[in-house]
Amino acid sequence: MGQQHLHQQLQKASQQINEAKTSIRNAQGSDAQLLEQAEHQLQQAEEELHNARLQAGTEATDNPQFQQASEQLHDLRQQVQEAQQNNNDIL
Repeated sequence: MGQQHLHQQLQKASQQINEAKTSIRNAQGSDAQLLEQAEHQLQQAEEELHNARLQAGTEATDNPQFQQASEQLHDLRQQVQEAQQNNNDIL
């Protein structure tokens, strides 16, 4: 796999993670639709990371950008779950 292609996949995943982060921040405490949007964006980012891992193997997983995106993805998933739980508690 070319380094350029891996970089593009990781950039796309990072962009989706950042968009999800914005959706989560905007949804805090009220908007279930924004949380669903964030969840969808995280799923897309996860798919990009998965594809990068399948295509590039350790070249992808050893990449610091891949590792950072994976950590952010995990953290944001927890935030979405907590926000969804908080919204459910309010309702």
